[in-house]
Amino acid sequence: MRITAAIAVGAGCLAFGAVSPLGQQAIPTFHANTTLVLVNLSVRDRNGNPVRDLRRGEITLYEDGKPQTIASFDFQNLSRPAVPVVADTKGPESVVIGGAASKPGAPPAPLPLEEAKETYRDRRLVVLYFDLTTMQPEDIEDVVKQADNFVQKQMQPADLVAIASLGNTLQVNQDFTDDKDALMKQLAELNPSTGSGFENGGDGTTDGTADDGNSFASDDTEFNLANADRSLEAIQTLAEMLAPIEQKKSVLFFSDGISRSGVDNEITLRSAVNAAVKANVSLYSVDARGLQARVPGGSANTASTRGRGSYSGATVLNALNSQFSQQETVATLANDTGGEAFLDSNDFSPAYTKVETDTESYYLIGYHSADPSKDGRYRKIRIVVRGRPGLKLAFRPGYYADRDIGHMDTSDRRAQLLDQLTSDTPDQSLPVYANDGFLRLAGNRYFIPVSVAIPGSAIPLRGAHANATPTVDVDGMVRDQALRQIGHMQDTVRLDSRLVGGSGGNALESRNLQYSTGFTVTPGVYEIRLAARENQSGQMGAFGTVVRIPDLGAEEAKQPSTLALSSVLIGSQLSATRPNREDPLTASGEALVESVTHVFSSRQHLYVYFEVYDPKLDAAGKPDVATSVAFYRGKVRVFQTPLLHQREVTDPARHAVVVQLDLPLAPLAPGTYTCQVNAMDELAQRFAFPRVPLLVRAEIAK
Repeated sequence: MRITAAIAVGAGCLAFGAVSPLGQQAIPTFHANTTLVLVNLSVRDRNGNPVRDLRRGEITLYEDGKPQTIASFDFQNLSRPAVPVVADTKGPESVVIGGAASKPGAPPAPLPLEEAKETYRDRRLVVLYFDLTTMQPEDIEDVVKQADNFVQKQMQPADLVAIASLGNTLQVNQDFTDDKDALMKQLAELNPSTGSGFENGGDGTTDGTADDGNSFASDDTEFNLANADRSLEAIQTLAEMLAPIEQKKSVLFFSDGISRSGVDNEITLRSAVNAAVKANVSLYSVDARGLQARVPGGSANTASTRGRGSYSGATVLNALNSQFSQQETVATLANDTGGEAFLDSNDFSPAYTKVETDTESYYLIGYHSADPSKDGRYRKIRIVVRGRPGLKLAFRPGYYADRDIGHMDTSDRRAQLLDQLTSDTPDQSLPVYANDGFLRLAGNRYFIPVSVAIPGSAIPLRGAHANATPTVDVDGMVRDQALRQIGHMQDTVRLDSRLVGGSGGNALESRNLQYSTGFTVTPGVYEIRLAARENQSGQMGAFGTVVRIPDLGAEEAKQPSTLALSSVLIGSQLSATRPNREDPLTASGEALVESVTHVFSSRQHLYVYFEVYDPKLDAAGKPDVATSVAFYRGKVRVFQTPLLHQREVTDPARHAVVVQLDLPLAPLAPGTYTCQVNAMDELAQRFAFPRVPLLVRAEIAK
């Protein structure tokens, strides 16, 4: 039930889907976008000796057959005496790869550019990365032993080594250091049982499986698909952490292979490769299982295989195909990032030797591509050294260009928006604003209404699709304090063609696009993240906030005089909507369009919405909730509505008295106000006086 306190009839509500502008005068915005492509060039003479005296003028770099202008040219000489680097003493939870020390769980803070260059100049950067989720305990023990042997016997003075592992989470066990004792300590602490439970499951067939008396074989295809994505996404995250360091990084990747499910993991694999290439990271994949012998009837530690596969050779063939599939993925990671795969060998020392050889000395070349198009196509790189015949050049053959919105398919667009949603440094080219609150549902459940606003002037009407009606993708999630995702939403908003053109011109320029959504949670502290992208030019923006949802019942027990009240929501519009029992704002079929900016015109009406919970009832089962609204400028009260009494429980299922006040703003002079809601339960003698700020601006003459 809505209570109307109308003093005078006003007008001026904007059309549905738009709210009052965030500002009347556009603020000029300047954008700069450039992409530096880094290429590592290793040069050797006929005898295999490194060439260390090349000059920039002797090198010509081609991209897709066209010469490029070299922007940076730096020689990394790892034969120079190295300056010792003090080992990180903050423990394994200090994630600092590529930057300064940060708090556990926080993103690494990048070093200043010049400081990072000097810290890692002429150093061989090696990361020992263990995917514990794919390896058996005996394999983990074997690779850790050989890694320990590398640190003690093969590690050179110029080497800086870091240790990372994937168990239940991706963890940086040790930042880059040349302290062998610190590295050996972290290697000794790697737990062989960390990855238990993540091994690949079966595909649902019983033929060729162990005859353990169970006639049922589970189909774990979906589990295997998620497991592969998890391993590949961890590699992508590790590469992004290493990106602030411009020198070449070599990652020795230990695993038992990664099983892909057809083409289902292709997007994640390509994303991992692209992230590594952009970060100047080369992966050297090592199959921790070493050389394996396949026994047709099964090994001695398992039951005999059932079915005819043991007699036809199908069991061995299937095992070999599975092994090849697992090795093919890690080999692709190595080859596409400029590294090498080491498979079917029990001696891993050649992998360390190969890393040292590839990074003994190299030229770090940077250039800005002459092709500005972001089409996502593969671009071939070729380097020619003039005037010196017989040289052997080693460099990566190419890279995939970035893709703009016009060259993305549906899956790429979704992945891009998800990256924007979870990024610690999201793109802010599209301004995004949001407002939240809380309303109690039945029991101990609460609804968080969220309104997202985007200035209409920031949405271009022409872009990748000149004749298409502009659309905006919105993605949002809510996480608890343990960073677990509690709720997620995703939607595409198609703008009304009447707002973006026609005889009336571009009506969107003077309005804002507003989208409303919500999440259902229990009491606690939550982080809400929202991301949006307009699909004409691909601009993106993000908004994040922390919201505390109180336990109203517990608070009322602690403070009996406090009235259980929802958030106070204000707006200037009501819109027709379909009732949704999970969203109390829609119960009447006409929902409040919340104001994100709390800026109103003097011609508009102010709608104030709040709910009172668990009011005391008299003998007739009636509540007596008195409410009014006062406006303050500083400490001076300039206006107050008459006291209104609510004598009905509006929503018996939620034990809620719903109050919505309609206040014309014409009596208020332009300026900044504090709007105070006075709510009193006359029978229980409980009170609440929440406040919200707002700005009333003068109507601009047209």
